[in-house]
Order: sequence, then C-alpha cells, then structure tokens
Amino acid sequence: MPFSSLVTRLSALGYQHRFSGDGFLVFLREEPLLLRVFVIGRGEEPVERWRQFIGEQVLPYRKEGFPFSVGILLTGEAKAFSYLSELPWVEAIWAGTDTGVKMLKPHPRWGVEDRLLSLVFSPPRAAEPAQEEVEFYPPAFLTYLILLLNLFFFAVSFWLDKTGSQEVLLRMGAKYNPRIWMGEYWRLLTPLFLHAGFAHFLINSFALYQLGRVVERLFGKVRFVFLYFLSGLLGSALGTIFRPEIISVGASGALFGLLGALIYFSLRKPATARRFFGSSLWVVLGINLLLGFIIPGIDYLGHLGGFLGGLAGGAAVGLGKKDELPSRWLWRGVALGLTLLLLILALTPPKIDWYRPLEEGRLALSRGDLEEAVSALEVSYARKPDHPLTKEYLLWSYFRRGNQNYEKGDLAAAEADYRRGIALDDSWPSFHYNLGVVYYRQQRIPEAKREFEKVLELDPNNRAAKEILERLP
Repeated sequence: MPFSSLVTRLSALGYQHRFSGDGFLVFLREEPLLLRVFVIGRGEEPVERWRQFIGEQVLPYRKEGFPFSVGILLTGEAKAFSYLSELPWVEAIWAGTDTGVKMLKPHPRWGVEDRLLSLVFSPPRAAEPAQEEVEFYPPAFLTYLILLLNLFFFAVSFWLDKTGSQEVLLRMGAKYNPRIWMGEYWRLLTPLFLHAGFAHFLINSFALYQLGRVVERLFGKVRFVFLYFLSGLLGSALGTIFRPEIISVGASGALFGLLGALIYFSLRKPATARRFFGSSLWVVLGINLLLGFIIPGIDYLGHLGGFLGGLAGGAAVGLGKKDELPSRWLWRGVALGLTLLLLILALTPPKIDWYRPLEEGRLALSRGDLEEAVSALEVSYARKPDHPLTKEYLLWSYFRRGNQNYEKGDLAAAEADYRRGIALDDSWPSFHYNLGVVYYRQQRIPEAKREFEKVLELDPNNRAAKEILERLP
C-alpha cells in the first residue's frame, strides 16, 4: 500500500504523526470540539496485541470531558475487526482490498478521511485513449428539405384520397412487384416519399428529424444524401426479392440506413459515440429490428436491407479526412457488390409470368370491368395460387360481379360467383350472407338457413342475419 502518499495527505489534513512501531502507526488531529486519532495496523494481529497497543498508544490521548474519536485502517486480513468494532470510541474502520480500501464501519464524521483513502488506494487507471479527431460539418439543411418533400407528397396523397387508400399509393409509386418487373424500376425509390396514413407519416418524420440531422453533421451533406437513398434503395430491393406479396411505402429502410451509418461512426469513434449516444444507439437499433420481426405487416426485410446499406455505405464513404481507413477500398467493393446483387435479383422477374395477369386484373377491377378482372385474375391465381394479392383481388372480383348479377336479376349467375368466392375463401361473411339472400329469393329455405347460420358463426353480431333467421320457418 502507498503509505508514504497517505502520510503526506494526512499531514495536509492536519494530522500529526505520534507513533510508529511493531507494525502500527498513530496520527493525531486536535479540533476545537473533537480529538481524532487515526490508526494504521495489521488486521491479522491477535486481539490481545491490539488490546495492549490501544491501551498503551491510543487511550492515553483521551481527555476527560472532551469528545474522542478513533478511525482504524486494517492492513492484511481483518481478523481483529470484531473486537475493534465493539469499542464505543472507534467510529470508523477500513480494510485494505485488492481494489483499494473498503469502509467496514462507516461514520459520517470520517467522510473526508474515507474519500482520502479511496483516492490514495484506488487502482491505477488505464491509460487514456488517444484523443479522437472528429470533423463536424455545417448544420443540417438537406434533412429539412427531405422532410418538406415528404410533407408535400403526403398532402397530395391526402388530397387525392383522405383515407390513404392503397390504390392512391400504388398510383403515386408504392413498392409493388408486378409494376417493378414490368419496367417501373423507379418504384424502388419513390416509396421513400410516401406514407400510409397520418401516424406513419408522423413517426417517420420524427425519426428522420432526429437521425438525419446527426448523420448530416457527422458525414456531411453529400454523404448523407448518398447513405439515405442507398439505404432506401437496398431496403426496397431486399423487400422486393423476399416479400414480393407486400405493397410497401415509407422511408423506414432509409431510416435504418441512417442508424447503420451511426453504428459505423460508433465503431470508428467509440469514445465520441459514447459521449454523444451512450448505449442508446444500440438499444434503439435492437428494439426496432426486433419489432420488425414481431409486429405483423412491417416489412422487416426492408429494415434489414436499409441497415446493411447504411453500415456498408458508411464504411465505403467514411466520415471525411479525419477517418482514414486502409481497407476503405474493400468496403467500397462490398457496398457496390451488395447493391448490384440486390438490384439484379430484385429487377429480375420470376420465370412464371403470374404478375402481368395480376396487374391486368387489378386495373380492370379498379375501373369496374369485372369480366376482364375475373378472367385475368383467374389466370394469375392458377399460375401462383399462394400469392395473397391475387387471391384478394379475385375474391373482390367475384363478390362485385355477383352483386352486379344479382342487381340484374340473374340469380343463377350471382349464386355461381358467390359460390366461387366461398370455395376460394370460406371466411368472408358477406359471401355467405349474399348467397343466403339468393337462396331465400329462390325459396330454397334450408340452404338459406345454412348460409345465414354460417354468417353468425363467422360474425356473431350480424343483426341482419339474425333477423332473417328469426323470420324463416
């Protein structure tokens, strides 16, 4: 233990050295209303040795009617602690440990000495890392520009359809595989400016406001734009490859790319990153990636693709002159290779052409040409029956054509369309209800009752089905 340093510091506090011998040291400090005695001794000494030492070298300093307080630092093993702690005038006891000293018997009157011992006997600190050089670029500007563009396109979509319908988003450039494979490659980027509803717009705007300004300050404007759109592009590409059934909008892929860029910054400038972000950056990344896998409807692959794009892109372009990386050329090759690979896979259409009849049927359905819609969608469904969009559009086509035939009075054609819909998906109450009405009109009462009972099985709160069943014999 560094006793020489301790003696010097005790002297600075006003303690006077009064005794040294047989492994014991005694220091005395006289205050106006208190007499302090600070003792250093071996903790493994027998109790009888301590009793003799205290009687001979400590208690003689006690004065009648004058407060008397003793603090003891035990070196080695603290076997004498039990005996010493029972002495009423021993107010504070410390013991030496491998990592410094520990106060075994605390007392507020000895707080200054406790801090002094902690300072003297604290383990040596590791050498401070070399000062990190970080270049900060001018305040954000392009982040606000992108926010304004997002606001403009959101206002346009809201003006076209206040419900934010899927059809409006498709017309404005949502990520939609059939149109991408038909040559509309720009749909890999336009989703970055579109949002499905007010909540989606607000959440993404807040995230861009928080992340964009930081990335723009750390990477500069040109690199920020490159990272934002590269990440959004790769996020859309990965979603196109592995989730072709999803129609998606939003800048989530680009935002995860900005997170990836900040992760690169934290790896290159760890001390600065800890000072700015602490561990919050990793926590935010982990939570959002996890939520993308747990919550249904989120294009988690778009998030993952964006994050990889931001991380690889950040390593490829770096932070500027104060971020020299010998393997920069390797990371540029990785970023370029990843981009080319994902774009090739995303833009290559499947061997079986199920997507063109799907798009033809969707367009026919939107303009009300139900015969053409059913014809094209049945072709698409036959070629790829597991695609949810084909099934959804075909169900709507059967339902709307059945309603159209019913209004014309062609009950047989209406029945055929409703039965086709039920065969495709038995969980739509509307198909069963309308088919029950057709049977009721045809006086096929048992079949009608069966369909209305099925409606209540699927939708127990359907009042119309309940009222009809109550009237049926």
